[in-house]
Amino acid sequence: MSNIITSQIRADREYIQLCELALHNFRAKSLPILANGLCEGAADALTSALVEDTAAARGAAAQNGAESRGKPPALIICHEEKECRRLCLFLEQSNLRAAFFMGRDLTFHNITASHEFEHERLRVLSGIIGGEYDVIVTTPDVSLGYTIPRERLEEMLINIDLDTRCQPRLLADRLVAAGYSRVDMVEGAGQFALRGGIVDIFAPHGVFIDADGELRRGAYPLRIEFFDDEIDRMGIFDVDSQRLVTNIKKASYTPAREVILTPDAIERVEKAIKEKWREDHDGKADEVLQRELGALKGDIADVHFADKYISLIYPEKACLLDYFGGKTLVIVRSTAAVNDRLKAERWHSDEAVKELCESGVILPKYAEYSKPDAHLDAFCDGQVTLHLNSLSQGLGNKRASGMFGFRTRQPVSYGDNLNLLIEDVLSYHHGGYRVIAMTENMTEANNLCEALTDADVSAVVESREIADISALPQKTVLITHRCKSRGFELIMPRIAVVSTGDGISSDTVRAQSKSAVRKKKRSDAKSILSYAELEVGDIVVHEIYGIGRYLGLEKIKIDGVSRDYLNIQYAGSDRLCMPVEKLDLVSKYIGAHADDGLVKLSKMGGEQWKKSTSRAKGAVKEMAKDLIKLYAERMRRPGFAFDADDEMQRSFEAAFDYEETDCQLDAISEIKQDMMRSSPMDRLLCGDVGYGKTEVAFRAAYKAVLSGKQVAILGPTTILALQHYQTAISRMRNFGVNI
Repeated sequence: MSNIITSQIRADREYIQLCELALHNFRAKSLPILANGLCEGAADALTSALVEDTAAARGAAAQNGAESRGKPPALIICHEEKECRRLCLFLEQSNLRAAFFMGRDLTFHNITASHEFEHERLRVLSGIIGGEYDVIVTTPDVSLGYTIPRERLEEMLINIDLDTRCQPRLLADRLVAAGYSRVDMVEGAGQFALRGGIVDIFAPHGVFIDADGELRRGAYPLRIEFFDDEIDRMGIFDVDSQRLVTNIKKASYTPAREVILTPDAIERVEKAIKEKWREDHDGKADEVLQRELGALKGDIADVHFADKYISLIYPEKACLLDYFGGKTLVIVRSTAAVNDRLKAERWHSDEAVKELCESGVILPKYAEYSKPDAHLDAFCDGQVTLHLNSLSQGLGNKRASGMFGFRTRQPVSYGDNLNLLIEDVLSYHHGGYRVIAMTENMTEANNLCEALTDADVSAVVESREIADISALPQKTVLITHRCKSRGFELIMPRIAVVSTGDGISSDTVRAQSKSAVRKKKRSDAKSILSYAELEVGDIVVHEIYGIGRYLGLEKIKIDGVSRDYLNIQYAGSDRLCMPVEKLDLVSKYIGAHADDGLVKLSKMGGEQWKKSTSRAKGAVKEMAKDLIKLYAERMRRPGFAFDADDEMQRSFEAAFDYEETDCQLDAISEIKQDMMRSSPMDRLLCGDVGYGKTEVAFRAAYKAVLSGKQVAILGPTTILALQHYQTAISRMRNFGVNI
């Protein structure tokens, strides 16, 4: 059931029509749906509501399709990992079972690497098969990357109950075949131990039914005690004490590795390595290929380069999209940004493959690691696909089954500024808005309710009895602490959702990691202020080593002393562990692709970073010279001085339906002053969606027309140009302007 924040989008007529069209498209051949004008908070609410409202339709489509193993989850595609994590948290707060399917760096060399991301991906994939999720969130490139095929994963799932008969050694053999590592004592996921008639297994993800019939999901260590080939007892145990804590009567768990070498796969990989060896005329890769052949003949657990041959190991060449059976809902958030990420990631992937092939360690025909970009388009064409964009945006040459324009705004976050919040609430009430206020917890909700009441503003805190804002008087603020989201205004149904905090920020995401806990324990306030601003996944620049990706904090013990280190990833497998005291050497990257993380990382110890910094310094100097020359020339040349405001200009401005904001008035005044000067003008006007930039531009345009000049307005898309055309006609209809 949706929370009160998500439910507000259902009051918008555009959403009602959009939802009806989406449900219709489940029953017919569907074209994409386009929705524009949604700020971030409103887009989140629409996403959550639509996933919930199409649940029954997805289930019916799955039953009628080829796949009948449960309702397929919805799929949401975002342009960056941080957005995926943030959205996933919001969807969980909206009572949806959501999961983030993350990407992982493929290991091309026979070096030991962490399998944490691999285990998380297996958890999501097995959860899709088991019907554990309502929605999966991922990025476009990750959705196309090769992974274990669905049929293979289903075969590898190990199911066991108290009635299962099996020899412990046979179970151990099956675990080895599923990618588990045998150890003396189980300590982490992906390990198992065999001690006589006892088998301990620590699966990356499992589904367990305990003695009381309760269902558990997650990574739990399982102990199975055999009497000959019969199971005498089975239960979850504590890794530290090695003692049983809960009896289990049935368990199902995933394999430990995503890329699993079967005997047939080993034979294919050996053949490919020998083929490359024969073609390696200069012998530069002989040593690598020889080591790989030797590893394949030994313990499979010692083979760490299987990712390099994934297209040979899994000839089916499956990706995440192949796990979705039947017709499902696909939501693409920020279409242009998603397409940009796909192009950038494809370029990075091609560069990595090129470097791999040039090193002579694999034949180009086997160096394939994802499906082509066109496969994502083809997949979306067969689903009920919705494209969500904040700005007016089309789909290029594609036809759409419907286009919906929402009118939303992103309000400010008030934090501790109670006076500003009260002022805006009164303004909203004056404009006929209903207001919902979000707080961090119940205590803050009660405090805010008391403060609003003291200011003669009617307010109530959400409870089981009061959970619907439409049931309250129009000028009563409903305060909730059950969901944290970005605020939003729905202009047509006149609903405002405001936040006293930052909602689900990146800090909330970081708080779930151990590194965030360590940061809170430190007493160095200056250090906390600095590295608390970094988020896992941020691109950073080190003065000496160049561009890297911040992986979080790590506590390392050296000579008996534990210290916090910043973990920074560079190209390949390079990692830098830097003491937090040297944070002044690191800064956030603000160059191209700074927002989506698609930046080529520097190679530690290479000369490329030194060359890049040297070129950049030279380019900055040249740019400074050019700018000085440009502005000097601009001031020397005469320009056109537009006429001062007259009665027609004042009448045009007075016809504006809304009250101008202070920022609008400042921008209008400054632009007019520039226009009336005799020197050439060049001005950039910036502002968020819905904050009145168009009106500022129209006033400048009208001023130019009154001075006998023509005006050209350029827009990035046909849809946005059409919107401006219609708005200009409406705004200037009574003022004699031909448009």
